[in-house]
Parts: sequence; C-alpha cells; structure tokens
Amino acid sequence: MIQYIIGGILVAAGILVSLIIPVKLKNKNLEIRFMQTTPISELKSILSDNAAAGLEGYRHFVELKGFAGSESAQKAPFSAKEVAYFNADSFQVYEETETTRDSDGVSRQHLVRHESLITNQKSSGLITIKDAQSDEKVYIDAAQSGLQLDTLRTLDKFEPADSVHQNSFFSSFNFKPLGARTLGFRMVENIIPLGQSLYSLGDAWLEGAKIYLGKPIDEKKPFILSVRSETDIIKSNKTGANVALACGILLAIAGILIMIFVRQR
Repeated sequence: MIQYIIGGILVAAGILVSLIIPVKLKNKNLEIRFMQTTPISELKSILSDNAAAGLEGYRHFVELKGFAGSESAQKAPFSAKEVAYFNADSFQVYEETETTRDSDGVSRQHLVRHESLITNQKSSGLITIKDAQSDEKVYIDAAQSGLQLDTLRTLDKFEPADSVHQNSFFSSFNFKPLGARTLGFRMVENIIPLGQSLYSLGDAWLEGAKIYLGKPIDEKKPFILSVRSETDIIKSNKTGANVALACGILLAIAGILIMIFVRQR
C-alpha cells in the first residue's frame, strides 16, 4: 500500500510541476513581450493627470528601462564599491567528520566540507531608476515582497583561516570553531552597480512629486527589477519552463515505476 501512496504523491507532484510552473513562466513572458516601455517623463504626466482628475492613489502598471542610482551613498561591505544595491553573505567553511556504513556493515569516517552562514548584509536605501529622456527618477524598495530581483555577482572569495585577520573585514572578527576544523571563510557579494542598465515591471504611483514602483495590485502581473535585458529574461523564463516540464514528467514516471515494480517485488 505504501508504494501506491508514494507513487501517487510523485505522480501528482509531477503533474502540478509540469503544468503550473510552465504556465506561470509563459504568462510572464507574454506580459513582458507585449508591454511597451514608457519614458519616465511620460509616466510622470500620466500619474499627474490622473491625480489632477481626482484619482488620488492611481496606480499604473508600467515597463521601465533606465539606469541605476541611489539616493544615499551605499558601499558594498567586502569590495567597498559604491553601488545602488548590495546583498553580501559571509560563510564559515569547516570540515566535519561523518560516519557511513557500506552494504557489509563496515563503517567508515570521512571529512566532509560544510558552510554555515555567519552574516547577511543588505543595503537599506531606495534604488532609483533614471532614463536618458529626462531628469525624473523612479524610486523602488528592493526589500518589497514578491519582487524578482536580479543582481550581478561580483565577488565570491574564499579566505583561508590562517590569513583571515589580514582582511580588513575580518580584522576584529571572532569566530567559534565548527566541526573538526575551520578551513576559512567565504565572502559572496551581489550588487547593482551605479549606472547599471535596469529593466523593471511593476505598479507606479505618485507620492508628492516622487514616483514609486511597487508590487502590482493584480497578483497575476509580474514585479521585476533586473540587471538583465528584456531578451535575456524571456530566454531564461523559456528555459525554466522547459526544465519544469521535464522535471514534472520525470517525477510522474518515477511515481508510476514505483507503483508497478515495488508491487511486483
């Protein structure tokens, strides 16, 4: 009986994965393809005209293309670069002794490498988007829920334990030994550089004289801020849809095989 339960779960999961995820990604691509880029000056006029007509709080779903900036100085913690946005992680890298048993019951010990997250730092200021047509800016909070945020990984560095205090970031850093031996630390930094080309989709609205971009009220519409081009995003979504379809089919096949062959045994 248990094989039918497991097999049924895998088949159901396979059907859901192969149907739901590809459809969502294809719908996202349709939104991206059929949206026309709105200059920020034109967006300001649309929002201002609606506010003047008494439609306070009017939101306009829009596609924007421009360049990244920041209202306040933002320095990435590891590279010390001035950026519009950063997300930086530090990991303690260590070895741990693990015991395994083979088919004859003989146990063996192995040293296995692990990573443990120590710190996560994210910039707190608003990102600004500015196009070449005007001096107007659009403000976006990268911490908003539901945002597809694509950044650039500009640093992925391992610092050995014996030289860790030569790095200014770790100069006054104290750590607790983990596992059998601490090997060192890994620093990962993802950023949006100042002046980086950006693609964005979302609801725009006015607060005073400033334009803000946020999550669409219509939950079916995408909310994107990306360093990738429109073409690259569409290609990535196509790949993701194909991978989801393949994984869903494999899950369903695995479920069917479990129900057939486990029963025969």
